[in-house]
Amino acid sequence: MPELIERIVIGYGSESGNAHGLTQRLLRLPCVQPYELAVQDLNSLKLDTLTTRDLLIVVCSSFGDGEPPGNADRFLDQLIAHENLTHQPYAIFGLGDTAYPTFCGFTKSLDAALLQKQAKPWINRVDADTDFDGFFDTWCTTLAAVLKGDRRAGTTLNLQVTAYGENAAWPARVISSTRLNATAPYAWQIRLDIEGSGIKYRAGDNLYVLAQNDGSLLAQIGHWFGREDVHTLLATKELRQLGKSLLRDIARVSQHETLKALLKVSNRKDLEAYLYGKDILDVLGDFCEPGQLSLEELVEWLPDVLPRAYSIASHDNPGYVDLCIREIAYEMEGRSRTGTATGHLAGQPPEVRVFVRSNPRFHLPRQVEHPVVLIGTGTGIAPLIALLEQIEQQNSPGQTCLIFGDRRRASDFLYQSRLESWQDKGVLDEVITAFSRDGENRYYVQDAMLEHGAYLWALLGQGAHLYLCGNKSNLERAIEQALLSIAMNVGQLDEDEAQAFVADLSASDRVHKELY
Repeated sequence: MPELIERIVIGYGSESGNAHGLTQRLLRLPCVQPYELAVQDLNSLKLDTLTTRDLLIVVCSSFGDGEPPGNADRFLDQLIAHENLTHQPYAIFGLGDTAYPTFCGFTKSLDAALLQKQAKPWINRVDADTDFDGFFDTWCTTLAAVLKGDRRAGTTLNLQVTAYGENAAWPARVISSTRLNATAPYAWQIRLDIEGSGIKYRAGDNLYVLAQNDGSLLAQIGHWFGREDVHTLLATKELRQLGKSLLRDIARVSQHETLKALLKVSNRKDLEAYLYGKDILDVLGDFCEPGQLSLEELVEWLPDVLPRAYSIASHDNPGYVDLCIREIAYEMEGRSRTGTATGHLAGQPPEVRVFVRSNPRFHLPRQVEHPVVLIGTGTGIAPLIALLEQIEQQNSPGQTCLIFGDRRRASDFLYQSRLESWQDKGVLDEVITAFSRDGENRYYVQDAMLEHGAYLWALLGQGAHLYLCGNKSNLERAIEQALLSIAMNVGQLDEDEAQAFVADLSASDRVHKELY
């Protein structure tokens, strides 16, 4: 009851400042003003000073494998050592990131320990993700109701983000599958239904797909083993990304000299070249005879299917998430092959198991004031589309430039109509394209950057941030060289000054890379 509370004791644990900032907001709430207030970091809070007339409020973050912040790392030990806290009122607002394996692990441990000491939760524990503002506003409203005597408001509150992952993925229904280009290999926009999942994401984050294995590949493996139950036994096993441990097991039973030679450290590049584009059926056919190993042995040696990561192509929508994927389909050694995840997604399955991971290095600020230069090739445009959605939603005032490259304008200008619409609305100030196969000479995004060097140098002078997405081997070094050339030829810097300028762009977190 409210008349039993005389003091509110707030203990916070904060690593990046978010929990401390929420504590300061909490102290300004009208509902807490009638009470004596005490606030300190959790390491400084002494449990033996509490009474049942104190409401203990914990606002704390977790990171890594459920680790506490540095100013809270001794509090759990103190709590475990304390004799009991019978009827001690408390409330916990936990902050975490579902990108970490033990989401809100520290505050969950605090809650469990308090319950074990017979303390009384006046408000159900909150497990908030990185996008915590909405949760905090709701929690503050609940706290006000509880302090006025509505205890049911606290015991019925449910603000706990579900931490999805490999072992707890969301079965997302495929809403739509839209082809984005005219010639193979095809690019597709896939829209997945996450309504009711509680999954939160923002532009720049990644979606992980747990795909089902290709039925025709499973059938061929079944034929090799002479077994009809392969679909059941290998449905969730990794058949394409083959590790050395698996290959060593196969070499041990087959005693194939070529495979044993490939597994030597000195032949690492030869092994990589052999495995490129291949799957487990190739390895069995090349190095084993039927009967040398059993299907049960292979099931034991193969890991579960590995999640495939994709840059999200939409921003902050509770009902759906968009992907932009390139279909992988090729012929090798007389067999048709498709990518594990891209083949699954392009085949328009009824649902796909997914989870999201935060990718803060590719996030935009909540309000973009500086110019933004977005550089992407092919389906690397995916996260850039999401960033443009965010810029549109926030009505950000900064200049925005997109540099996009692909093969041919007529067939491969992904999202062309949408980009043109954003230009008409003023969301996108400039679109610079580089279609490599439209002219006599190959023309890439780095060439387009050099052609528009004066424009880009002006944006960099205004504090522009660069967001780069595409193939690592083809793009990263080329963009760096283009920036060096622009700094020297347009900025009139000598080579050392230009190198220092480009290095400073990265050191000051003005270059954001999502490379694969």
